[in-house]
Amino acid sequence: MKIENLAYAVAGETLLVLERKYHYRIPEEHKREIQRTIQDKLNEILAQQEQPEAEADAAEEV
Repeated sequence: MKIENLAYAVAGETLLVLERKYHYRIPEEHKREIQRTIQDKLNEILAQQEQPEAEADAAEEV
């Protein structure tokens, strides 16, 4: 499974939890749009997650 597909699936599961557990009502069109947005921003999200690690490594070296 590609990481992009995983991101799409995780976003979909998150939306399902919101609907089932918290009774949110999200139109299908909005669900697809949210999933695509997360899928498209995946590289940006991953870069943001790597940044704090790099900063922590730099702080440990000092």
